[in-house]
Amino acid sequence: MPICMGILCEECRRVHFISPSRKSGYVLYDRGRRKFRLTCLSPCGRVTYFHGGMLKPYLVSAGGLERGYADVAEYRPMAEIEQS
Repeated sequence: MPICMGILCEECRRVHFISPSRKSGYVLYDRGRRKFRLTCLSPCGRVTYFHGGMLKPYLVSAGGLERGYADVAEYRPMAEIEQS
């Protein structure tokens, strides 16, 4: 399982990843606010603004990384793994 930097949606617990290929339409840079904007998938739809320092490392399934997001069963925060 690869490690990738992502941001957690506090509403539905889905993690969205910053894609080096810019494939994800869920995380975009908002130049007006000078922050990233996460628009979570339906049915959640929550909009969250964040800066790069808020990203955290996650161990994620290959499928989740390919999609640009992972549901709860498809990722583990690296902090949990380091504490084990």
